[in-house]
Amino acid sequence: MTLVSAGSSAAQRRALPQLPVTVAAIFAMLLLTALFQLPDPMIRHDDYPALLSDPSLFYSKTLTEGRWINYLWHLRGYVTPAWLNYLVYQLLWAVYLGCLVHNAFGREAETWQRVMVALIAGLGLPWVLISLWFNTLIPGLAIVALYAWLATRLSERACRWLMLIFVPVSLMAYTTYPFLILGLSLTRAGVARSARDLAGLLALFIASFALGMLAIYSLNYAVHGVFGVPMAEWRNPSPARDLASALENSKLAWQFLASLAQKGAYNNWVLALMQAVLLVCAVWVVLRQEKWRALYLLSGAAMGVALICLQVLRSGIDMPVRSGGFLWIFGAVFIGLFAIALRDSGRARLSRNLLFAVTAVYVIFGGLTHRVLTEWHRVSQVMAAELVEGQGLVYVTGTYLSLEAARKSDLQKHHSVAFRLHHLTGREIVMCESRPEDCAALPDELRAGLQGRKGFEVRQVEGGSVLMLSPEALRQDKLEAARQLRQAD
Repeated sequence: MTLVSAGSSAAQRRALPQLPVTVAAIFAMLLLTALFQLPDPMIRHDDYPALLSDPSLFYSKTLTEGRWINYLWHLRGYVTPAWLNYLVYQLLWAVYLGCLVHNAFGREAETWQRVMVALIAGLGLPWVLISLWFNTLIPGLAIVALYAWLATRLSERACRWLMLIFVPVSLMAYTTYPFLILGLSLTRAGVARSARDLAGLLALFIASFALGMLAIYSLNYAVHGVFGVPMAEWRNPSPARDLASALENSKLAWQFLASLAQKGAYNNWVLALMQAVLLVCAVWVVLRQEKWRALYLLSGAAMGVALICLQVLRSGIDMPVRSGGFLWIFGAVFIGLFAIALRDSGRARLSRNLLFAVTAVYVIFGGLTHRVLTEWHRVSQVMAAELVEGQGLVYVTGTYLSLEAARKSDLQKHHSVAFRLHHLTGREIVMCESRPEDCAALPDELRAGLQGRKGFEVRQVEGGSVLMLSPEALRQDKLEAARQLRQAD
């Protein structure tokens, strides 16, 4: 009787739908890692228009970045709280990751193994950094998650043809989202692989990507009168006009790859070295055991890197590290296959410990990064508590670059301060650093900011309040620093 009951219980556990359980476990772990973000998630300055459903503040990005899907999202006409948007974003990310590992490993791996591979893929630093634009990225990630779910229900052939729809649409949400769609086909288990099949898949993806670029160019021409995507000034564009300028831009491509290797390992060179050794071992083992499976994964990573570097060579822009997040998708699958190979060769304990160790590193480093990035929100709440009882304008003197919290949270522009304080207090914020003419009537001692001190101080004046910051910056403005770095080269 006991044996029958035990067998029945085991059968019921096996009967649980694996995909929902996998997604739920991934979602829970993503929230645990981002625990410090949940009450008041960090928001980048140019993500506030999406939070506030204000299309006028985002409109220029349709021209300079071709992000038309995001613009439509800004037109929705209703506002939901940041914490809810953040939960939605993380749930969509969990759906994609869950579907990815579900299709990539199938019966090869148990649920806990799939969850760990998903966390390695989803907690790479580029994905942690891009999650700070969660309000803007919800529609694009929803498109990617929908495609991922369809990939668990439809044949590989049907999913490939759907790329002609999903790749162009996702491209208009975020430039590298199409590589997440490509990754679902390249990592899929249980399909016939060959050189001809791989060439056909990559050709279809390139055609889909080109179709997306044509759609963006056409929309830009119809609305803005420009057939193309002119680069924004903050990207420091220096278009290649001849061989010499292209070679000069190749230095920027190399800097991007070097930065990706360093910052992608959470700026820890020991972790970067260990990560590189692990990946080399994983690729070598998978190449020996399943050559074509490894070549499919490598081709996806190589194509993504090639397209990014080609864009840098052509336009000479500063490419942020967060653009390379798709590489973690392929790297994590390699690590997962390596762990399975170890298990199947009789090294089950080593396989298990390897996955646990790598996952723990990403969870810990990801959690610490989330903790540091939210420092500005904690400090700004204290500022808002002193400002909320006042009335009229809030003049901010000194520089936001003097704030330790701004350095830790890596605030990219003074708009980060203005949007945040306005959102918390409802008062109009005047940044004297960028609008000195609007602060000319303030007394000299207030316009000068805090002298010889860090932190902040609030003073009440007729018709408003003054938030005084130190005029001594802890770091340079990011745009100016990038320009100086180029001049030094």
